[in-house]
Amino acid sequence: MNKSDMNTHIGKMCLKYRLKNNLTQNEVAELTGLEPRHISQIERGLSKGSIDTLIKLCNAYKITPDIILYDLLDDDVKSSVSIYEEDFKKLNKRDKDSILHFIDFFLSK
Repeated sequence: MNKSDMNTHIGKMCLKYRLKNNLTQNEVAELTGLEPRHISQIERGLSKGSIDTLIKLCNAYKITPDIILYDLLDDDVKSSVSIYEEDFKKLNKRDKDSILHFIDFFLSK
């Protein structure tokens, strides 16, 4: 995948999770300390930002970086990761805690 495609993918994922969290670019700017125009550039695929920027955005969107970056991996790497692991990472903390509680319950039998 070329750099432009990577930037476009990262931008689309950032936009998706910003909208999913009902945030405006200005609200994300307040949460992250980034400039709204920089957030706009990332969402439009003009920039991918630094790792620090990615972490700030992930914190604002309440997701882990692998959710944004997963599809950029080679297929052989993706196939070694369980689909359930990926789905689990997308859940909110309360849902993760509930699932882990059930797992603990069944393992204790």
